Amino acid sequence: MKKIGFVILLVCLALHLSAQTDLGSFTGKYQFQDNKMTFLTVSQKDGQLILKQLWDNEEIPFKKTGALTFFNDERGFPLAFTKNDKGEVVKVLAFNRDTWNRVSDNYAEPLKKTIKLTADQLKACEGKYQFKEGDGDADDFLQITAAGDHLLLTQLWNQQQANIWPVAPLDFFDDKQTVPITFVKDANGVINRLHVNRKDIWVKVK
Repeated sequence: MKKIGFVILLVCLALHLSAQTDLGSFTGKYQFQDNKMTFLTVSQKDGQLILKQLWDNEEIPFKKTGALTFFNDERGFPLAFTKNDKGEVVKVLAFNRDTWNRVSDNYAEPLKKTIKLTADQLKACEGKYQFKEGDGDADDFLQITAAGDHLLLTQLWNQQQANIWPVAPLDFFDDKQTVPITFVKDANGVINRLHVNRKDIWVKVK
């Protein structure tokens, strides 16, 4: 009886180690395809994957649901990994839409060089902008103002501010270059909206 129990224990231990080794193939650092200054890491703990968002250090656990798929029940957050021809994990798709490519653990994207714009170029970006998908509440408005050699972005719902710096005439980044902000002109060459993270559209209202 003792011998049988010992064998069962060994089998359970072997299965546990196998699961850990299997999860290890997913761990590493990943770079967001749509914003190369944004990264996350994937680690393993207690038989789960732990996704860590490096921009705010939030950690999210995921349970395995398939050979290459994982899920976080609390947020309804799926992950789907992809392997190359060699069987190596090379990328992960989050929320069925965001692609993250695997990079070396010590990889850092070089910062873009900022440029100098004229006062008129900066002033043309000034104004109040409303979130296109919002409902018109106070938390749907941003204010952009010129501040010397760059722009100042103010969230009007909480007055939180961020400096944004030009890397091209219409392209700006925050201090750490993790958030891209692009201004867009209409057919007459007048700036009428801006895009944050290349997907959130804010329309100029005045």
